[in-house]
Amino acid sequence: MASAISSLGIGSNLDLSGLLDSLKSSEQSRLTPLKNQQASYRSQLSAYGVLQGALQQIQTASKALGKATLYDSIQVSSAAEAFTVSGGAEAVPGRYAIDVDRIAQAQSLVSDGQAALDAPIGQGGTLTLSLGDSAGQTGDSVAITLGADGSSLEGVRDAINEAGIGINASIINDGSAAGYRLVLSSEDTGTEAQISVAVSEPAGETALTDLLSYDSGTGRGALTQTVAAENALLRVNGVTIESPSNTLDEAIQGMTLTLSSTTDTAQIVSSTRDDNKIKKAFETFVSAYNRFQGVAKSLTAYGGEDGGNGVLIGDSTVRSISNQLRGALNTPMADGGFSALAEIGVSLQSDGTMALDDDAFDTALAERRGDVADLMAGPPDTDAGGVAGLLGTTLERLVGDDGLLAAARSGTENRIDGLDERLSRMQDSVDATIARYREQFIQLDSLMSSLNSTGNYLTQQLSMLNNNRNDK
Repeated sequence: MASAISSLGIGSNLDLSGLLDSLKSSEQSRLTPLKNQQASYRSQLSAYGVLQGALQQIQTASKALGKATLYDSIQVSSAAEAFTVSGGAEAVPGRYAIDVDRIAQAQSLVSDGQAALDAPIGQGGTLTLSLGDSAGQTGDSVAITLGADGSSLEGVRDAINEAGIGINASIINDGSAAGYRLVLSSEDTGTEAQISVAVSEPAGETALTDLLSYDSGTGRGALTQTVAAENALLRVNGVTIESPSNTLDEAIQGMTLTLSSTTDTAQIVSSTRDDNKIKKAFETFVSAYNRFQGVAKSLTAYGGEDGGNGVLIGDSTVRSISNQLRGALNTPMADGGFSALAEIGVSLQSDGTMALDDDAFDTALAERRGDVADLMAGPPDTDAGGVAGLLGTTLERLVGDDGLLAAARSGTENRIDGLDERLSRMQDSVDATIARYREQFIQLDSLMSSLNSTGNYLTQQLSMLNNNRNDK
């Protein structure tokens, strides 16, 4: 067929190919209104997605305001160099003077030197490793059996590390002729993690005992203690606290202290109500609400006679969303000291946006923090969810899987699918029409070619007759 189209008009000497292209363009224009309508619906789908994103930002911000723990937030500060401090949900306001007299450290034991890493030490035996305090109260313990071929420094090191009791074994070299030394270190700090090593060997053998035995309860044995186990010792507001670890979670309620060095003088930790965190959460909410208003206004804008209308101009879905949000925000709260957002400095403006009055809000938070919390999160021990809870329910109706926006998107997608089917049927009709035109043009071209050939033949014959008459 392609070759037939490309040769159209040769037989008739007419521009049939150009005429067919013109007819095809005219037929294809029948699709334009449907394609324009489909593009409009796709733009609506995209606009619904933008609305969804803006509403989800409000949803996230309102959830933050609905958490009662937000209003108990504590800000912990300290210029201390001997420790770091962080506050948790249980922290309370206060001021604490902290003296660190000693930091916790892990015990370390070292053996006498050996000339080789892999040389057997005695005929093997059993090492019983245990962890405990100086009073001999043991914690974990493990027995390790060593054969003669596994009794070298390397063999002992590997066996201890594989036991996983909380003791790390390594080898150092002091550079002397017999410079290889086994080092045992407790993984944990504090006196409760002191190391003891008991050795049992075959009768008459003492090589392992003479190298590795140690009793932390008495401080005696073949190993030498190079670092003593120590508990951390500190004073908080004059109260003495001892800890096996340098990380203390309970020394101050709701705070974690991590010690790094001792102090010469007391270092101060202060914990105060974190009003900045609360205000930031409200500012985020106001910003999210205003962003939604800006998006809704842009999508429903009227562009006047010059066009430029918003994609969702006149869309009832946008109006319904805006009305439901305003309704939730303006619903009075029956429980608690405050009944409306405007009473704490958060108010809707005439242009639909929301504003935060810094002075009014700061005063409400400073003087009636509990009432602010009750307004937003609902009073304690009640089912009331406050303004944030009501907003959360409203927003779920709007952006949830079965919400208003989901229904609007579904309806638009169905219309797009319907247009797809109509376009497909219409395209088939256009293709059939063009095919019919093409066949007709081919037939016309063939007929004209035949007529032209007949005409040429007759002209030739008449010319020959005239020539014969002239010859006579």
